[in-house]
Amino acid sequence: MRIAILCNDRIALPALDQLLATGLVVAVGVPQRNQEIRLLIEQPCTRANVPIQGFHKRTIDTDLFLWLTRYRPDVVLVKTFPFLIPGEAIRMPKFGFINFHYAPLPEWRGANPLFWMIRNRATAGAVTVHEMNEAFDAGPILLQQPVPLTPDVNFGLFYTQLAYAGVHVSGMLLNGLLTGTLQKTEQDHTKARWYARPAPADLFINWATMEAAEVNALVNACNPWNKGAATRWNDWMFGISHAAVVNQTGGEKLPGTVISINTEEGFTIACKGGKAIKAEVVYCEEGFYPGHKLAAFGLQKGHQLT
Repeated sequence: MRIAILCNDRIALPALDQLLATGLVVAVGVPQRNQEIRLLIEQPCTRANVPIQGFHKRTIDTDLFLWLTRYRPDVVLVKTFPFLIPGEAIRMPKFGFINFHYAPLPEWRGANPLFWMIRNRATAGAVTVHEMNEAFDAGPILLQQPVPLTPDVNFGLFYTQLAYAGVHVSGMLLNGLLTGTLQKTEQDHTKARWYARPAPADLFINWATMEAAEVNALVNACNPWNKGAATRWNDWMFGISHAAVVNQTGGEKLPGTVISINTEEGFTIACKGGKAIKAEVVYCEEGFYPGHKLAAFGLQKGHQLT
């Protein structure tokens, strides 16, 4: 078995290390623009004597054909690669191209479903392994490893859990390819939903419309990669990086109102529906702080966040 790997994200690194240790990997490809991932995989690939090639979007068709011709893999494992693979290339290896999608399919297609799964308070994630065709995330499913998604999990922790689930499912896939025991399941395309990368507006707390559990979910979805969910006081913007849902005190207040900001009660903000958010960790240009420390910047009880 000769394996080639295309990857674009550190979520693939634990599985990549496992696969390199088998001695079956003959080549690894990365997007030329992603120097961070290249630096991360350079040392393990050098130890395994596996070459790395960078690919450009504009020349992917020609370069991929030459790469496949040179290294003759039986299968190409794709882990978050950003370029659409041409059909001619998909058909070249014996077992084709097999993609690792770090979310359940067909319900969570797209480049960054993790943010939306946490933001929308999904209760379960998965690593889905599927054959590739000429459409993104649409090929027959070979394996799916469930990963629980609890309300207190942030993006960083969920990402790590998925990365290590990818190690387990990589072993299952390799065994299935070697023994010929893999079963294909066609996706139900009527259940498919596509999730684009979040836009800047998606990262802001809307105090007028969001209940406390929704605010907390957005905070978790933005931690750590965006340093938190964004909010404003006057023209000053900061992020809430870690929070907890608490009961409002002293009657229901207008959403976005600062209920308390002191060492005893912490930094709490009223939300729609009678609950509040306790902002335990916040981020601004000056650094990360316990929430109540924002009082030093002039924020006070009764002030309104937008």
